Amino acid sequence: MASGLTTAQISAITTTLSVTRIATFEAAAGFSAGADVLEKYSWHALTSAAFFASLHICEVAIRNGVASALEATYGPDWPWNPTFEHSLPNPHGPNFKPKDELLRARAKMAPGATGKVIAELKFAFWCHMFTSRHQVRVWDANIHNMFPNLPTAYTPSQARQAIHNELDSLRKFRNRIAHHEPILADPLPQRQKSIQMLVSWRCAEVSAWHSKWEIVTPTMAAKP
Repeated sequence: MASGLTTAQISAITTTLSVTRIATFEAAAGFSAGADVLEKYSWHALTSAAFFASLHICEVAIRNGVASALEATYGPDWPWNPTFEHSLPNPHGPNFKPKDELLRARAKMAPGATGKVIAELKFAFWCHMFTSRHQVRVWDANIHNMFPNLPTAYTPSQARQAIHNELDSLRKFRNRIAHHEPILADPLPQRQKSIQMLVSWRCAEVSAWHSKWEIVTPTMAAKP
């Protein structure tokens, strides 16, 4: 990682990445020895990248489960279904606007291009689909079909809420990684557990396959 660097190299790297940014890692490390802090910084970058790969699997698995539930409820062209469109809110202010997001994603698509719309919709849209407003119409009949490995004691409402809670936390975590923000203060083992749990609820086979190659575990174990 950062071992073997000269004082001049450490200074150049610190200046280029910004003294303020590196100071965040100095505080987390509890010391200001340049090479050791850069060691932690490089580990942090690798850990963020490792999580992003696992978050990719989680997001795709979950969004496809939601899309299947929407198809079962509104038909294969659900992005153009007026009843579905009208079920989406557009809150005032800076809050995420699901209806606007749907309209944006489908704007240049013809009915029938549902797969392309799915790929265009943001993670926040899929999280929104687990809010209580969609409980009766979408999830009461579909949640245990789309997430067959949920705890059997969960009611449809409890299942939806559990998925929403885990998914929304991961969405915020993913956004911090995407914006290159420090994740040192995050409970990283819990984030990894949430990813594994959501994927396993959706599909045991995908969960087992993901466990064979995910690199979060060895990367976290290599923490300097």
